[in-house]
Amino acid sequence: MTSRASIVVYYDVVSPYSYFGVSLLNRYKAQWKDVDVVFRPTLLVGIHNESKNQPPASVAAKGAYMIADVHQMSALSGVPFSFPSKFPLATIHAMRLLVVVQEQAADKYEQCMNTDAYWCKDEDVSKSEVLVKVLAPVLGSEAKVQELLAMSVQKENKQKLIDNTNEAVAAGAFGAPSFVVRKAGADQDDFALFFGGDRLELLAAYLGVPYPGFAAKL
Repeated sequence: MTSRASIVVYYDVVSPYSYFGVSLLNRYKAQWKDVDVVFRPTLLVGIHNESKNQPPASVAAKGAYMIADVHQMSALSGVPFSFPSKFPLATIHAMRLLVVVQEQAADKYEQCMNTDAYWCKDEDVSKSEVLVKVLAPVLGSEAKVQELLAMSVQKENKQKLIDNTNEAVAAGAFGAPSFVVRKAGADQDDFALFFGGDRLELLAAYLGVPYPGFAAKL
């Protein structure tokens, strides 16, 4: 049984909806003092494979809808956004690195999750050299990023990303972001699953916490 309400966010930086979901949750979570929030790196392609889902880019109508949708989300919410020239990317190196950052540099983790390098500046975050350039100012040096990248290919850290992905699928996830939400006092198996970067209103209603609206700039 959990003593506090909690939100576990399964995300992948390749997902534009993850970008919006994480950005907006970070905007509003400071108001939710009694809710614990954990951002858990996953591999979206693994979630799609295990759930037998098809990514939007593989279905013409879904892909066209997604592009229009995320631009509308940006305009309404004020979250900056520019569709990158390369999409989708293989983000396995980035997500493995974030697994390691979460454990080894926890105080910098949420800054490292900031994916405006990809979703605003068109940086190819599938490349290790780009990850080094983007994260060195956050982690303190290029050498530190290189150190964590080396750790990210260790067997146990590769497995942690697999475990996170399988955990999301076991909870019912079929895409990213997926939010596993538990009320205070709930049993481990008593939770609600929300999918998508625009589901924070429903999530807040489920927990009974304030939600100022999608367009509110706090």
